Amino acid sequence: MATPVSTSAGVRWGMGSRLTGFIAIGVALAPWPALGDDAKTSPPAWCAPELETLANDVCYFEPTLPPGRTTLVLFLHGLIKPESTWQWSQQRGIVRGAKQHGFGVLMPRGRRGVGPGGMASVAWPLSAAGREAVEQSLVDEWVQARKTIEARRGKPFDELLVVGFSNGAYYASSLALRERLDADGYALFAGGSSLAELRKAGDSAKRRPPIFVAIAMDDPTSSRDSQGFAALLTTLHWPHKVHASAVGHAVADRALDRAMEYFRALPGRAPATSPK
Repeated sequence: MATPVSTSAGVRWGMGSRLTGFIAIGVALAPWPALGDDAKTSPPAWCAPELETLANDVCYFEPTLPPGRTTLVLFLHGLIKPESTWQWSQQRGIVRGAKQHGFGVLMPRGRRGVGPGGMASVAWPLSAAGREAVEQSLVDEWVQARKTIEARRGKPFDELLVVGFSNGAYYASSLALRERLDADGYALFAGGSSLAELRKAGDSAKRRPPIFVAIAMDDPTSSRDSQGFAALLTTLHWPHKVHASAVGHAVADRALDRAMEYFRALPGRAPATSPK
């Protein structure tokens, strides 16, 4: 069942603007650089320079992990302008969270031409046709990336959390309700879908991992959709928590804090422990 709504603000990353009913990702707030500040070559690399690049442009970062239960986060970005460095701000934002909360993070790349209206943006597939075209290849890339890092570590992570922002949050809601991934939880920031096909899929779902829904209250479109998705989860009796932040189309660091607190307080999870 749902837990109470809470509110917060704080440092934000991933500001954007509305585009054809969904959200376009733009420049992050300081301290991350403005668009183009890091773009010294053409085309720029997908992964920020300080990150490791695995096969298929999957970026990876792992801080010193705390003792106890280990967490791997799969981060799904918002809409990205092709051949830009917009994604670097989002990658650096989730890396900041990884350092703060002690989790490894995979940052894969979406596909062009599968976003809202078939736009050229790098995006995640929200339509049935888009999913049919690229979803299996995406999942295969994520699975292989996880195998690569776990083989190198010599042991698996204990849990997988999916974190989606904007277009990535809409797609994460689809993945969750369709049971497409073997994930232990989902955190959605500034997005979420309650379309009829997902309502039907969620109603018959067998495995229902907890979902954290972060609402960006100052962005009308995403806040409306996030609230609609949260209402759907309540109707489905799906375990979730709703958290509202007084921000525009962005991720508030404190909202990510609340998400990790939520997951780590669940039965069977290790208590939150800050890395050294």
